[in-house]
Amino acid sequence: MSSPASNDKVVLVSGINGYIASTIGLDLLKKGYTLRGTSRFAHSADALLKGAYRDYVDRVQMVSVPDMTIAGAFDETVKGVTAVIHTASPIDFSLKTWDEFVPVAVAGAAGILLSAYKHAGPQLESFVLTSSVAAIIDPSKKPYDFTEADWNTYSVAKAKELGEEAPGGLLYQASKTEAERAIWVFRDEYKPSFSISAVNPGVVVGPPVQPPPTASLLNETLRPTWAVFSGSSPAIPPAIGSASYVDVRDVAAIHVWCAEHAAESNGQRYLMANGRGTPQAAADILRKAYPHRKEIPVGEPGNDYEEGYGWPEGGQSFDSAKAKKALGREFVLYDQSILDTAKVLERYL
Repeated sequence: MSSPASNDKVVLVSGINGYIASTIGLDLLKKGYTLRGTSRFAHSADALLKGAYRDYVDRVQMVSVPDMTIAGAFDETVKGVTAVIHTASPIDFSLKTWDEFVPVAVAGAAGILLSAYKHAGPQLESFVLTSSVAAIIDPSKKPYDFTEADWNTYSVAKAKELGEEAPGGLLYQASKTEAERAIWVFRDEYKPSFSISAVNPGVVVGPPVQPPPTASLLNETLRPTWAVFSGSSPAIPPAIGSASYVDVRDVAAIHVWCAEHAAESNGQRYLMANGRGTPQAAADILRKAYPHRKEIPVGEPGNDYEEGYGWPEGGQSFDSAKAKKALGREFVLYDQSILDTAKVLERYL
């Protein structure tokens, strides 16, 4: 295919070899942007250059940022860009304490934002942070319909209360909350000329643009689908968190929209969760689509999800009206996400 003409604008996407970031990068390339992607190791993006990005290599710049928590780590990398989309997270789930977990996440988000403020240049229009519903949801509230106005103060307080006994999942939620808070504090303090926005997706599903060489390297949110599809899990695996799903293509699209609509997105959060998509629902969808695959576990058909993959009555739900309005469409439904993902995962069978 012929590559679209360059629009002479450079967009920086951190953590470019990640599941969400690589999809964002492809969307940007298709629109004519020059993509400047960062990763910890330069060679980690080789698969993208030879695969999903192969038709656009003349507009791809790959930069190694070994430690994004170091002050000034992005000072050179941000120069000349029109937008910064920060998806990378320095979180390592082997870390066990608040001091190891949360300040690192805050330093990563605040560090690249400060670099952008000081060194990007006057052409910088927007900064977009990949946050999470983890920064919004409060596990203690039920029934409750969450919106962008909500903050997960529960996990922050609970993690501090438990100290060294705080589980990794709780620390992760606290870290996402505090990292996002840091960018809003920055905005209030520095009042930058460029826009700042945050995207808060639920459990991200859907086809990866660059599948890893083996199924064992699939990202965490795709592993339950693979476990069901492959039959590697004889039982239905547990859902991730609240099982609030959203397709990776929708998540990528809203990041790009925020970058391109600086005036409208400035100061805004965009909550993205389309309903409950559980592994049991995935199993039911896949058994119907692949009747010859007897390895797919049966579980309890029709259980643990609603018809149409909506929100259960009397439980927790998320209002994504703002993001849908921005995109001018509905999100991809769970069954389509699962079927499109399965097509990609067939290579591992």
